[in-house]
Amino acid sequence: MDSSDRPLTPAERSWLIELFERTVDGAYNVAYRLVWNHADALDVVQSAFVSAARHRHQLRDPQRARSWLLGIAYREALMVLRSRRDVPTDPVDLPEPVLVEVDPAESAIRSELARLLDCAIRDLPDLLRAAFVLRDVEELPMNEVAHVLEIGESAAKMRVARARESLRITLAGRI
Repeated sequence: MDSSDRPLTPAERSWLIELFERTVDGAYNVAYRLVWNHADALDVVQSAFVSAARHRHQLRDPQRARSWLLGIAYREALMVLRSRRDVPTDPVDLPEPVLVEVDPAESAIRSELARLLDCAIRDLPDLLRAAFVLRDVEELPMNEVAHVLEIGESAAKMRVARARESLRITLAGRI
């Protein structure tokens, strides 16, 4: 029996639950910002955690478990994108999240800003979008962004900088 096929020990199960609790939101954010579809993003997260459980022995540094898991989610999301290259999903077609409204005017402004930002992020090339989400949404250190994307740290810095500049230019006249 391969070590990935054996059942989880209680300690491994506890570790996986703790990893899930710490990273599920981040894994969803990475997946959603790449596939732009709620159901696909949930599938990516599920696949990422199944893969993490199966390949738990490959994690060399427990301190990097979060970036390791986000890397798995990133690669799973890329597989989803590759499988549906001919079927784009536009986030504008997705329902708006339900929020408790405090002030209707403020809520409308926030909603419009969120829509503008989502559209601008969606329009980024995949490689820039992934770097931006990992660094500025998930707040991973740059070395972990590079690790997740399997590129050098200077390349990761360049992608984040290009994404930020593109967003700045795109949003300049709109905000």
